[in-house]
Amino acid sequence: MVLKIYMRVIIGLTLLAFLAFASCTVNQTIVVKADGSGTASLRVEVSKLLRDYFASLAELSGDEEAAKNGKIFDLIEIRKGFDERQGITVTRAASPSPEILEVDLAYKAIRDVFASDSGLKSAGVAAFSETDGKKTLKLHLDKNNYAGLSSLFPPLSDPVLAGMGPQPEDKITEEEYLQMIEFSLGSDGPALLSKSFVTLTIKPEGGIVSQTGGAVSGGAVTFKIPLLRILVLDKPLDYSVTYR
Repeated sequence: MVLKIYMRVIIGLTLLAFLAFASCTVNQTIVVKADGSGTASLRVEVSKLLRDYFASLAELSGDEEAAKNGKIFDLIEIRKGFDERQGITVTRAASPSPEILEVDLAYKAIRDVFASDSGLKSAGVAAFSETDGKKTLKLHLDKNNYAGLSSLFPPLSDPVLAGMGPQPEDKITEEEYLQMIEFSLGSDGPALLSKSFVTLTIKPEGGIVSQTGGAVSGGAVTFKIPLLRILVLDKPLDYSVTYR
């Protein structure tokens, strides 16, 4: 295995290990009304272990307030990131405890949410289309457009978090990644990473016609994306839902 792959993993390995294995969950729900407006809610929860780790990093960097309060999420910066997106309104942003982030958003037209952001549009991460009364929301993720996720979730623009994601020049398989995790964290590491997921639920008003990559239940489609797939991205990830 090439040296540069080992170096990238070693540089951010401790932080990645906590994020992947320390009971970190990411859940997002998008509700789309018949007129194209809707809401989105995001909840991120990390373990006390990860919170304490960030506090120790803050202490080393001289951020005394963050170190003292165990602060992980900067609500001012998070609000600012979303407010810069046209067509999106932050209705609530809260961190009820240092390890929890909750954000509620509202939008007037889901089509405009994706079309108004040039970076998101050019990256091709998300696209909305309508044909013959059928509306389709598509998500596409690969190494070359991974950075475009920061348009959908501004905290990912943080250099530390951005560096943890897959890099365009890296060539690594899931098997190789798990081997590195086992080498660094022990035999339990690969199993724990394999059980980590990011969950996205889309609830369109109307009937779901078709979907790819998810499961339909109760008028919604849920995409349960393995964290390992996102971290490696040796193959593109494609998800879609069509409704009328």
